[in-house]
Amino acid sequence: MNRFNLQTTCDQQKEFRTIKKARFWSQLLLFVTALLLIVISREYFLNQLIIAKVESYQTHTFLGIGANIVLIFVSLFFIKTNGLSKVAGISDVSLSRWPLLLFPFLYLVLLNALTMDALNFELILPNLLTLIVYVISVGIAEELSIRGFLQSHLLSIFSKTKRGVVFSVFIASLFFGVIHLINFDKGLYGEISQVFYATFIGLTFGFLLIITKSIYPLIIIHAINNFIAGLDSAGAPIIEKISNPTSLENAILIVFLALPCFLYGLFLIRKMDKI
Repeated sequence: MNRFNLQTTCDQQKEFRTIKKARFWSQLLLFVTALLLIVISREYFLNQLIIAKVESYQTHTFLGIGANIVLIFVSLFFIKTNGLSKVAGISDVSLSRWPLLLFPFLYLVLLNALTMDALNFELILPNLLTLIVYVISVGIAEELSIRGFLQSHLLSIFSKTKRGVVFSVFIASLFFGVIHLINFDKGLYGEISQVFYATFIGLTFGFLLIITKSIYPLIIIHAINNFIAGLDSAGAPIIEKISNPTSLENAILIVFLALPCFLYGLFLIRKMDKI
């Protein structure tokens, strides 16, 4: 009788693991599909505006804000549905080891400030509020989708070992980098450099989420970084942004300047506590 009960328990455990894996992959596929639909739809409508010669900064930015809001709600839905709120750092938050946040914050602010073009305050000031709303929406949408759900979802399966944790962060960061190719508004060299740039920053942010256990500082850093990066083009017609592809020299420089984020990510692996 005991042997029968033991066999029944083993069969139940196998069935549970099979169901858990099936749910994991189905939720992952659904989320990635939803995310790609949102991003591709956004780029399609932005392109339609350009074809219709609607080049207003406000119009294009509001469309981006709308897409970000949709992505925020989709990400929150998947986070809640899969019980990832704590791992994603959005509930039961107790910020720990916050000094580790200082380097990416200061470095990215300095990097974007030093590479900023001349500021045209006649264009910036009337569009400042729009820019602020936009960068906040980007920070929330991208952190909730990539770190909040995708990385946390991978961790739900692979977090049993440190290697699995590193794998989860790397895959989420690489996806974050590659998805920037959908924009394709910086030319070939610019897009390739953007993949490296976003991936390197994604590694740092991914490990920081695990270590600090809170996604909110990452949203703030992300938004501030995008604010400074977008300040010099605020209010300018959108055609000016897409008509100046990045040169090979500048692309190499971008990757080189982002390299400290990759190295900091490697440093954070050693600081990482076991989940």
